[in-house]
Amino acid sequence: MYRVIAYDEPTDKAGYVIHDPVVSLAASEGKLSISSSQTNTLSLTLNQANKLFGKVRPMHTHVEVYDSDNSELLFRGRALKPEREMKSNGQFIQTYDFEDIDSYLIDSVQRYIEIANATPEEFLKKLIEEHNSQVPEYKQFTVRNVTVTNKKDNTLRKVDYQTTKDAIKKLLIDSIGGSIIVEYKDGKNYIDYLKSPGQDHSMEAPLKIAENMQSAKVAIDPSKVITRLIPLGAQIETQKPDEKHDDSSDDGTKLSGTMKAINGDWGPAIKFAAKCMKTSVSDAEVSTIKDVIKHESNGSETIVNNWDSNAAAGTPSKGLLQFIEPTFKAYAVEGYTNILKGFHQLLAMFNDSNWKSDVHTGGWGPTGSKRYDKLPVDITQSGTGGGWSSPFPDNGHKQFASYQLFGVHAGGEFRQNGFHDGLDFGSVDHPGSDVHAIHGMKITRIGYMGGLGNYFVGHSDDGYNIGYQEAFASRSDIHVKVGQYVKTGQVVGTRTTSHLHVGITKKDFDYALRYAFTNNGTWIDPEPLIFNTKSKSKKALEFKPTDSPLANQTLDIQAGVDMFNKAKDAHLEYAMDYRRADILTNQKHADCSSFVSYFIELAIHETDRTLYNTETLHGFLKNHGYLLHYEGDSKTLPAMQTGDVIIMGKKGQSAGAAGHTAVMKDADTVLECSSGWPGGYPDGADVFEHGKGSNPTLANWFSYDANNWSGEWYWYLYRFSGNIPEQDSGDQKGGTIKSGVRYTIAPVNDGKDYLDIPEFQKEFGIINGVVTWDNIKDPAQLLTKGKAWIKAQKASTNTFTVSAIELNEYERFKVYDRYLFINPYVAEQQLLTVIGKEIDLNKPHKSTMTFGDKTTKLTDYHNDFKKVSKDIESLKSTVSTIGGDVSSMRGGTSSAELATISEQLGTVDVPQLKKDYEGTQKDIEDSKTRLDSAETDLKTVKEDDETTKQTLEEYQQTLTEYQQTITDLDERLKKLEGGNADGTGV
Repeated sequence: MYRVIAYDEPTDKAGYVIHDPVVSLAASEGKLSISSSQTNTLSLTLNQANKLFGKVRPMHTHVEVYDSDNSELLFRGRALKPEREMKSNGQFIQTYDFEDIDSYLIDSVQRYIEIANATPEEFLKKLIEEHNSQVPEYKQFTVRNVTVTNKKDNTLRKVDYQTTKDAIKKLLIDSIGGSIIVEYKDGKNYIDYLKSPGQDHSMEAPLKIAENMQSAKVAIDPSKVITRLIPLGAQIETQKPDEKHDDSSDDGTKLSGTMKAINGDWGPAIKFAAKCMKTSVSDAEVSTIKDVIKHESNGSETIVNNWDSNAAAGTPSKGLLQFIEPTFKAYAVEGYTNILKGFHQLLAMFNDSNWKSDVHTGGWGPTGSKRYDKLPVDITQSGTGGGWSSPFPDNGHKQFASYQLFGVHAGGEFRQNGFHDGLDFGSVDHPGSDVHAIHGMKITRIGYMGGLGNYFVGHSDDGYNIGYQEAFASRSDIHVKVGQYVKTGQVVGTRTTSHLHVGITKKDFDYALRYAFTNNGTWIDPEPLIFNTKSKSKKALEFKPTDSPLANQTLDIQAGVDMFNKAKDAHLEYAMDYRRADILTNQKHADCSSFVSYFIELAIHETDRTLYNTETLHGFLKNHGYLLHYEGDSKTLPAMQTGDVIIMGKKGQSAGAAGHTAVMKDADTVLECSSGWPGGYPDGADVFEHGKGSNPTLANWFSYDANNWSGEWYWYLYRFSGNIPEQDSGDQKGGTIKSGVRYTIAPVNDGKDYLDIPEFQKEFGIINGVVTWDNIKDPAQLLTKGKAWIKAQKASTNTFTVSAIELNEYERFKVYDRYLFINPYVAEQQLLTVIGKEIDLNKPHKSTMTFGDKTTKLTDYHNDFKKVSKDIESLKSTVSTIGGDVSSMRGGTSSAELATISEQLGTVDVPQLKKDYEGTQKDIEDSKTRLDSAETDLKTVKEDDETTKQTLEEYQQTLTEYQQTITDLDERLKKLEGGNADGTGV
């Protein structure tokens, strides 16, 4: 039994009872809905005799629902808008809906804020703190228990003018899981954020059909199926390099040059010392200084004069320019104070403000003032500065095998797309174990990744991200630390494998990994940078079948773009007839395929001006350096790149208007010749550019065609496998990636960011779905995770609805708790969660519970329709027996009883109605007994099928008809007696 107490205001301490059958107070109707996924609600229908009738004020009036047996508070909530109704007997009633106190969280709006490095608990407290500042005390919450912890969520969160409830759902529950539980206790509102609320009751008596529950209905929801999985990893964050501290840039504050004599010549060191001291020196002055050096020390840095007067005074002259210690210390700059270092003496000499007049042969000495205490610039040794150097400098620039080179070359066909994203230094062609830094940089990452092995990455001041990989058998072979600045030529590791792979990009390194086998300009040829030579990466992989030498050259995308711009200027009109050839001359007319044909011919410098259609374009592309990258019926674009060609329409069925084609200007922008878009001919042109700033965008353009295609949707993606110039388009520009971009499996899955599940696609078709692993950055590991997920794929979600009739202790079942559930007709034994309860306050036996959170594998889904196949003959016999039982029930006294009841419905003979009521009730009990017997027979059947289910449904339908009769009689009695059947009159 249940008791309901009302409060006119939420702050009232004392309320009044409006429903309690124990004291003969009852609402006309009352239903309490408790859910694990929705706001709990209460619906009350009251007549004029109820104390609350006519007094409800929306948002002010509150009610509480208690379990009378244990005084447990089940619900507290506020009133919403009431509904008024007059019954046929002239009686007025009102229905009120109440919503749980968690609805208070929609009464506040979170202001824009960015919160970084906050745990889930800290973030929730921040949201509740803001909520509490905006609402009265009775709507305020105290964060009590938080058991959800997730490292990946300790990152930047942006709250943008959402209600507090929406912010919690989007930024916590939807992001990292868990459940929000609110409770009103001792006059305060508490909020818990729990990873796994509820308790397991696996040791208690299970729910079992035909024993302690009447029935169970199962709903299979195949909408949860994923047949094409898109695995996503961690977010790729924008790279923000620190201040410039390495030696890679020469901007006047960081210099590299010679600090020693070269073959006895101090000239280069003199010039570099002057540059470091920010003074100019002429060739004549360099010659004079060299003469002084010859006279004073004959070029020796360490010679000491022990025979002159200075020596006699205890301060002998020393080194290259024969400084005495006191004078050298007076002019030396900080950090360069070794008198026996020739370069240090040159710096001290140029630190004399009168050096131009003081330096001369026949004896010299500084007379001017000291110019600097510290060097005005940062300097490094020659060969280790702003320039580049080999990782094995003792070898010089030796010959590389073709498969070691960057780009597409013969011998590299074993790689995806034949593309190599770096330069390999083999232990045979470039011997040596010490790995030297090829450029100044700050170490930004050290790790291990499938395909890379132990690796590290450095970022230079001049914008390069440089990866060193495949050379280190163990982590200890890497000799640098994250955050360390290294100079060109510095030893950074020991090669313990067959080769070192060096990769260079100006894009974000994580983003570039997505295109490790894609030649779209993301990666840069290291050889010309390191050795100051021309790139050898122009030669492309030989493709078969092809006789065209044009497959071996770089894609000149700009030539095609120039043609596109000319077509716009010429106000090109779409035409599929003979005029389509105008694209070759005056660009006055074209169709989609003639436009793409000419675009590609220009881009690959093809001189044969043949115009193809969507059927013949396939062969042209394959013969001119393109490979088929994708074909299928996906309605989502994969990651695109410059020069990609899209052909829509199944080959063999795409001629004329049944096909379409377009070409990618860059990774984010498609170009097409078409009609029907705004801005076309005659005021504009029927050539269009769909990109980030256009309407439609690239994604929307593709989605529109895919979802509005006439006939079977099917398309092809061709990708150029020669060399593509470096791009600065879209999110790749400047090495920055917008927030939200994630790692995908494309680099290790032939460019595809998805995995198909063929057996599911046969059953359900193509259904795209995303699963995210927020802590994975390795594409190979992400691919493994995706395959493992598919193996344990969840094909459908089942929910079970159980009636409270004959269910012992219905009240003990709590939402979120998990109970053992046994129903041999709809599912195997399992532990299920109560995800909802519908409580009828007047008729608790009509209450229901919904169990869920059970997902079945594909085999479970199929077996639900196949269980009878093994024992069909025995099943037929059983069904025949049950069928006879049904016929007997339908042929018994139930029809006569129903006829008698029907005759009485038009009379006012209350005693007779009561007698009929009692008689029908007995018939119901008899029917229940016979139904139990039938269900016992069903339990002996090893497997089930749809025929058996139908038979059971017929039994249940018979029972339902009787129950409806009872309900009608009950309502009739109320009308005749002016109130309830028990005479309470409320």
